[in-house]
Amino acid sequence: MTTQHGRDGRPLVTTDLAAYSLGMTPKRFRDWARRRHLTPASSRPNPARGQALALWDLADITEATQHKTPTGE
Repeated sequence: MTTQHGRDGRPLVTTDLAAYSLGMTPKRFRDWARRRHLTPASSRPNPARGQALALWDLADITEATQHKTPTGE
């Protein structure tokens, strides 16, 4: 299996790893991402034959965590 990479060249990460990187549980991360309109960049088959595993782009997560000021300020 080849590793898929995000926009900044880093490998895409699973929901568990993305949540860990922000100090959250996977459920809290999914809720956080939904509120910020983030969607997984890709997916891969689940080895346990369940729902496919979401893969997240760390560049998208980084952008969502940075404070954005409204234009004109």
